[in-house]
Amino acid sequence: MSSRPPVGQPGYDALADLYAQTFPTAFQSDLERHVVDCFVDLLLTEDAGMPSVVDVGCGPGHVAGHLADRGCAVVGVDPSRAMLDHARRTYAGITFLAGDARAVDAPLETCAGVLARFSLIHVEPTALPGIVRGWHRRVRAGTLLLVAAQASDDSGVHEFDHLVSRAWRWHPDSLAQMLGDNGFDEEFRVVSRPDADNRFPAVHLLCRSR
Repeated sequence: MSSRPPVGQPGYDALADLYAQTFPTAFQSDLERHVVDCFVDLLLTEDAGMPSVVDVGCGPGHVAGHLADRGCAVVGVDPSRAMLDHARRTYAGITFLAGDARAVDAPLETCAGVLARFSLIHVEPTALPGIVRGWHRRVRAGTLLLVAAQASDDSGVHEFDHLVSRAWRWHPDSLAQMLGDNGFDEEFRVVSRPDADNRFPAVHLLCRSR
């Protein structure tokens, strides 16, 4: 019998249809799209073929679809089976796997890049370093990692009132240090400020495995 815990995300399972309707496109701002496109541009520059990307917390597959359109071979991973149902219906040419942030069944060993957009916020801060170390043990040196998350102006990590599931905001420096301590060195960051549509700052961190 498998020792793995059961995969599931009850909050997102219940709201999958509403989520897909509320967020019908891959990005909520031009900034988000530009950061992801920069990530893809680097992959395409450094990989002579079709770079492979693992999208951790892929949700309904919007961003995975964008990566595929840009010329990447994508594997999406998500714990919500209802979200995965949306992804598989909409993006039939992409592989989507049920799994949590550890991505144990995803091909991290051969991928050129790992993407985790607004998904690691749902991982308890004490567990996240171990997950990142697990990624680093599996990826090759030089693998790119792009993480996006709601951020905090206060140092450290802070739980916040997410509508779907428990979630935490990291100060950009704290998040970058945690990633660096576990094998992924920062190459650049973009931080956006709160606005009419976003209660909190957001950080986009591009790192590379050493």
